[in-house]
Amino acid sequence: MTNNFKNTIDFYLSSEIGKLFIRYKNDAKDIDCTEKELGITIDDALKYVLLTYGGAYIGVDLLPCSKDPNNKNQETILDYTKSIRNYYKEINVCHSIQSGYVISIEGNGDIIFIDSENKVKTFYHDTNEEELLAKNFESFIIEQI
Repeated sequence: MTNNFKNTIDFYLSSEIGKLFIRYKNDAKDIDCTEKELGITIDDALKYVLLTYGGAYIGVDLLPCSKDPNNKNQETILDYTKSIRNYYKEINVCHSIQSGYVISIEGNGDIIFIDSENKVKTFYHDTNEEELLAKNFESFIIEQI
């Protein structure tokens, strides 16, 4: 993670408007559990956001690794990724999610995920097409804000 990314995120989420988008901070143990159970390594920049600000809204609604105790129905990166992996494997689409993880769900049901090469992609469930959004999480978020 670069200092530019950290400074940009800190500045954005410390503004009056940015503070509205901060959520329940994630626990390191939940991030570790997510990584182990999914067989992935969560991007360091995403870990920083999750540990510092939670599943915040930063141009996209980021999924958390820790459940907010005030929201028992909240789904996490682990929940969504396991569900999506199983379903997409069954219908034989979006093979790269099998070694990646979901970081956001768009309002129309399309997923935004990070693949095994740390590239940020979206999968359009209506057309079964993947699109590269950014070379990494840092670039993706900087473009969003």
